[in-house]
Amino acid sequence: MARLVEQINADITHLGQDICQEHSVRLYARGGHFTKRELIPVYFLLLTGTLENPDRYDNFLYELKSDITKSGKPFAFIDLPIAVPGRFDLDPIFSGVEGDAAIISGLCGRIEIDNEERRFIAQTALGEMLTAVPTDKLNVGLSLVERMNFISAAVGTITDKIPLIMYYGIPNSEDTLFLCYAARCGFDVLCISPDDTALDMFEKCPFSDKLQKESLGKTAAVRPFPKAPVKAKINTIAYNAQKELDEMLYTGSDTMFRSNQFERMNAAVLATTYEEIDLLWDEEAKYRTGFAVKDDVVTVPVIFAKVEGVPGGDIKAYWELVKRMLTPETYFQVKAVSLKNLYISQSRIYARFHRGKQLLIDELMRSPLNRYNFLPGHLQRLIFEKAQAMINDGMLLMDSEQELVDFTMYVALNLNREILQLLQSYDFTKTIPKVIIADPIEDPFSKLQCTQTLMLSYLGFDILVFCPTCYRDLETHISEKAFETHTIGEPVFGAPIRSVPRMKIPTKPRSHKKSFLFKKLF
Repeated sequence: MARLVEQINADITHLGQDICQEHSVRLYARGGHFTKRELIPVYFLLLTGTLENPDRYDNFLYELKSDITKSGKPFAFIDLPIAVPGRFDLDPIFSGVEGDAAIISGLCGRIEIDNEERRFIAQTALGEMLTAVPTDKLNVGLSLVERMNFISAAVGTITDKIPLIMYYGIPNSEDTLFLCYAARCGFDVLCISPDDTALDMFEKCPFSDKLQKESLGKTAAVRPFPKAPVKAKINTIAYNAQKELDEMLYTGSDTMFRSNQFERMNAAVLATTYEEIDLLWDEEAKYRTGFAVKDDVVTVPVIFAKVEGVPGGDIKAYWELVKRMLTPETYFQVKAVSLKNLYISQSRIYARFHRGKQLLIDELMRSPLNRYNFLPGHLQRLIFEKAQAMINDGMLLMDSEQELVDFTMYVALNLNREILQLLQSYDFTKTIPKVIIADPIEDPFSKLQCTQTLMLSYLGFDILVFCPTCYRDLETHISEKAFETHTIGEPVFGAPIRSVPRMKIPTKPRSHKKSFLFKKLF
């Protein structure tokens, strides 16, 4: 009686124990109706995802492989695509061979397994699979036979123990097909990948219908297989309870988020009326129209507006209006004539860290130019990613690509300490930091000032530029698509910098009582 191969399911909570089970134990667990010579129960399992604690996941992998090795089970471990010698590619035996039956017969004769019964099972499985393959049977068959011979040599002599193939990583299409074939040949097959992409590879294979699919929940990039155990933290019962509550409260909700839950964001400028600015100014990001979270990236709806003119020409009341917009999270600046220029030497320094318009962010973060090493890594990367977005989006109006890259890199590398402090305390779902610029002078914004202002908008700051003269300022080097313009009164000229009163940043939130000027306007 020919041996049957049957795929069975493992308990992932006792994975090492199940995988290392003796052939006879598996038969007894299923009623003992078959002998070893009649039935081979095999595990064919794909385990994707990782644990929340990466150290615990690495220890799980290390201990699993260690337990298998100690069990004496015939075992082949693979963490790279299977390299095969390709001995049969030009084998004369296949020259002029016609007909599917002849091709399959020739391929079956090339299977090199030193156990006769196992070789017969592999030949039978190969014939069944190639019969189901509609085209290119020869090359598909060569790929399977080459891999089977390679793995059989690695496993060694197959006795009564069920051999195991443990594949770590994301298999390519040929390896995926081979793993399905190996399971049909009486091998235990265990494919482990922290990246869910491995599941996609198996779902594309028509021979994975009996695959057991299990997930640990959290997907992550494939890292090198651990070579030694690591010292991992052990969660207490209270900690686990807190995490469960945390997931229940903060997963799938549109308005409930854990503090600093997200590390990545994109800013989207709101198109508003002037009246709405005062209403939205204190509103948390998660309550604004357009707020969204997708793939752990927050879309923050921000205000970026230029306010022109002075209602009724009352410059004193106008500055009181500006003062009323200050919050504890505001960076206030009175625009002055810009004396800063970039020099050719700076352009040469930056040349190592970009290829045309593409910033080399990883190299830039490791370079001496990066002054932000005291910041968390995700904030450093956020700054440089927003610099790249500014370069790509075309909102900065510069004379050349080189100038665009140089100014953007300079600004990204030289944010002042106050801005960095606001950015570090910024929770992308909550209070949005502000920048208010008073522009009472005739000089337009320089290229550097425009780049600095636009950068803060990309970093998710609300920005208001108050321009009593109605002169061009932002428009000199920023596309008008990037911000809104509101005219609230007639231009007032000759209001020098000294007319701007001292603006003290408040320690408490704004009062929501409208000033006389707002009542008059709205």
